[in-house]
Amino acid sequence: MRRIIGIDFGLSKVGVAISDSSRIISMPLEVIRYKEQKDLVESLKKIALEKNVKTLVIGYPLNMNYKENNMTEIIDKFKIIMEKNDFEIYLEDERLSSEYAKKIMRQQNIKTGKNKEMVDVLAASIILQTYLDRKK
Repeated sequence: MRRIIGIDFGLSKVGVAISDSSRIISMPLEVIRYKEQKDLVESLKKIALEKNVKTLVIGYPLNMNYKENNMTEIIDKFKIIMEKNDFEIYLEDERLSSEYAKKIMRQQNIKTGKNKEMVDVLAASIILQTYLDRKK
């Protein structure tokens, strides 16, 4: 089975997680910093090629009342771009994923303010794990 990449999307950096080949466990991978979206797309394509990935799970930032917002519109456009680059895309509700990541870090006595990239990569892993658990 091919692995799956999970994404916690941001406007200048993206947390990336990856599943195991059995699609059971999500693991934090890296944070991609970018200035232009084309750079992000190229970075994701490179990771996908190296890790044998064709599927992306992107965190979908709905408001707490399930309504869409400016960021969901950006994700919708990004989804289309990635589909044009031959990726299969799934959107996963990401509400509170960053807060859950911070909670995990605090439990391990890791400061969240100085480790924002760790929050992003853990949030990506949480988003992907949520998707994997739901698909079991």
